[in-house]
Amino acid sequence: MVRTFVASLVVMLVAATTAHAETYRLNYEAAVLGVVVLGEASYEVTATPTRYAVRANLRTAGAARLFDQTEITATSTGAIAGAAINWTSYDISHAYSGKFRRTQLARGASGVTSTIAPTYRDMGAPPASQAQRNGSYDPLTGVFALGRQIGVARACRGSVLVFDGRQHYRLAVSPRAETTFSGGGYSGPALHCNFRYEPIAGFSSNFDPSRVPAAEAWFALPEQPGFAAPLRIQVPTPVGAAQLDIRGYQRS
Repeated sequence: MVRTFVASLVVMLVAATTAHAETYRLNYEAAVLGVVVLGEASYEVTATPTRYAVRANLRTAGAARLFDQTEITATSTGAIAGAAINWTSYDISHAYSGKFRRTQLARGASGVTSTIAPTYRDMGAPPASQAQRNGSYDPLTGVFALGRQIGVARACRGSVLVFDGRQHYRLAVSPRAETTFSGGGYSGPALHCNFRYEPIAGFSSNFDPSRVPAAEAWFALPEQPGFAAPLRIQVPTPVGAAQLDIRGYQRS
C-alpha cells in the first residue's frame, strides 16, 4: 500500500515502454559568445507509465540582471497512455521589470480554458483560435513530447504544436549529425539537429516571423528508445551566438 501511494506521487518523463518511474533534473546557463551570462534555467520532469509532471524555473543572471530582472516558475501535469501525452494543467508565474503575470491553462473534455491575470491587452493578429489551442501542448509538455519523439525515433525527427496562453507556435527538428557530447554532467552519444521555432498565431501585428533565426540543438541519445534530453540550443544573434548550455544533468 505504501509503495503504491509513493509511486502515485512520483513525477517524471519516461519512454512509453518504461515500466518504472524516471526523473530528469536538468540545469542550464544562457550566454552570448560563451562569455556574457544572460540567465539560468532548470527543467525537471518525472513520469510513471501513466502520469507525468514537469516543473521549470528561469531567471536572468550576470550582466542581464542590470537591465531586466526576470523570474519565471512553471509547472505542468498530465497523463500518459502508450505513446500519447495528454496534458491537463499548466501554471506559470512571470515576474519582470517590476510587473507580474500569472497564466493558468486547463485542458478538459470541452477543450482548453485559460485564466490570465492581468489579461493581455492584445491577443495577437490573428489570435490563436480555440481549435489551435485545443490541438496544442503547453510549453513544458511540448519540450517533453518533442524529446520523446526524438528519443523514440533515435533521430532528429519530430515536431510539436504549443500554446502558452497567448502565442501558438510549432517546435520542429530535422537531421544534422549524430555526434558525442561532453559537458554539464553528460558524456555520451548525442544528436545534433536543426531546430525551428515557427510562429503561427497570437503574435503582435508588427512581429515579423521571417526574421526568426534558424537554430541548432543537441539532444542526449538514450541507450533505449525514450526521452532525449536537450543539452544545448544555439541561436545566431547580431552580436554573436546565444547559447543555452547544460550545466547539470541528473537521471534517476
